[in-house]
Amino acid sequence: MTAPFVFACGTCDECRAGATQVCTCQEQPGFTLPGSFAEQVVVAHADLNLVPLPDAIGFVEAAGLGCRL
Repeated sequence: MTAPFVFACGTCDECRAGATQVCTCQEQPGFTLPGSFAEQVVVAHADLNLVPLPDAIGFVEAAGLGCRL
């Protein structure tokens, strides 16, 4: 599993419209939340913000996806 750079709330107008990347209540590890270089991070609203990785994508490759894509 991986998580996007922006943790969406899932309840604002943008999230309900499917635009979670521009959530008006977003939180970000290392900015509004502790985390970025931590070994473990709590993912807010994990049911929305955790994304399964395909078998072909490893953890190293997934780590680079964050805010770039």
